[in-house]
Amino acid sequence: MQSINAIYDGSHFKPIEAIPVEGKYEVVITFTKPIETKDSKRQKILKHFGTWNNEDVKTINKIIEERAKFSIDREEM
Repeated sequence: MQSINAIYDGSHFKPIEAIPVEGKYEVVITFTKPIETKDSKRQKILKHFGTWNNEDVKTINKIIEERAKFSIDREEM
């Protein structure tokens, strides 16, 4: 049995790593956790801290953007 990580975009699976087998295989697909988007991360943070002012919200949004860009195209991700 071999296993790999992949991302499901709602209609297709995209392997994150090389597929270690060739030919036809029976597979088991396990959905482990949803991938958070920038918007869902923002909403989660802002839901808990509704008293922040606009400057605080801008700072949070900037941090989220920087963290999202940090992991793009990184091999270990």
